[in-house]
Amino acid sequence: MKNKILLTALVLLSFKGFSQKCKYKVNDIDKFTNQYTKITKSEKVIGTFYTTGEFSVKKVDTSFYFIFDYELSSYSNFSPYSINKGAKLIFLLENGEVETLNSADNIIGTKKTIAGIPPVYVCYLTNVSYPISKAQIDKFFKSKVKSIRFFRTESNGKEDSIDNDIKKKNQDDIQELIKCVL
Repeated sequence: MKNKILLTALVLLSFKGFSQKCKYKVNDIDKFTNQYTKITKSEKVIGTFYTTGEFSVKKVDTSFYFIFDYELSSYSNFSPYSINKGAKLIFLLENGEVETLNSADNIIGTKKTIAGIPPVYVCYLTNVSYPISKAQIDKFFKSKVKSIRFFRTESNGKEDSIDNDIKKKNQDDIQELIKCVL
């Protein structure tokens, strides 16, 4: 009898260790479209001195999207960046594979100046949506994200990219957020 109680306790504790902590911005059926929508709350996956990136996952019925919010800062004044429709977001996975997504929208950044000595100029690019297939999602479970490259467009029309390595903790956050919408 003691063995059965001990076994039951171990099973319950193991399930508790694997439980997800899903937090949602949206988790309901739209009253106008009747589509079921889930959008997770954002998690910071990029954090450097000049760049911050927050990531969330969205599911509308059977369609999936990665949503990114970027903050780009500089001590030099600059015009706001944008992300053009079709701009690439590239993931380098730990197994060496590369997965590329394309932006679904044109996003024009907003710029703010933070007073200080010297002042800091920050460009915000919010709700950048990247459609992702179920097959692509499966690849993120086979291998974690090692690095991200996202493309942005300067005010003069020139496109460039920023590379950011992903810390181990944030690699797990990406997988956990995806699990929350499956």
